[in-house]
This record gives sequence, C-alpha cells and structure tokens, in this order.
Amino acid sequence: MSDSDNWQSASLAAATDFAVRCAHLYSRPPSSEPTLVGIINTLMTELWDRNFSQEEIRTAFQAALDDMPCYAAGEERRSNFDQKPFTHF
Repeated sequence: MSDSDNWQSASLAAATDFAVRCAHLYSRPPSSEPTLVGIINTLMTELWDRNFSQEEIRTAFQAALDDMPCYAAGEERRSNFDQKPFTHF
C-alpha cells in the first residue's frame, strides 16, 4: 500500500470509530441535552487544542456540510425506518 492508501485507510477507520461512538452516546443521553451538538462542539475544541486554526476547522466543517446533499441524495436520514443513529456493525 502507498502512503496515501495508508493515510486514507487510517482516516476512514478514525471517522468510522468516532461516528459509532457518537451514535452510541446519542442513543443513551443522560438528560435532554442536545448530544450531537455537544459532541461536535467538543470535537471542534479538541481540534483547536491540537493547533488546527479556526479557518482550517471552519473550512473543513463547511466543506462537509456542503457535500452532504450529494452524499445523502436528498434523504434526511440514512434510513427512514429507524430514527435513531445506527450504533453497531
């Protein structure tokens, strides 16, 4: 595998692990707190604490949001049958 392939594989694994953990937390909130908002806010501050700039963080979040309609093909959720995020494989 090339360095690029290794980086992409590691990036996908990290994103998948993070999403599974987020879904698990979302399925068991301790109160009425908006869990995904809190998680994403904490992610942003963790990125900031690891020396990503405000512009890098903002650009990455905005690019992901801009790409979402193409990825989601007009659907609000991955599945209309289960309204809770998928927590396992």
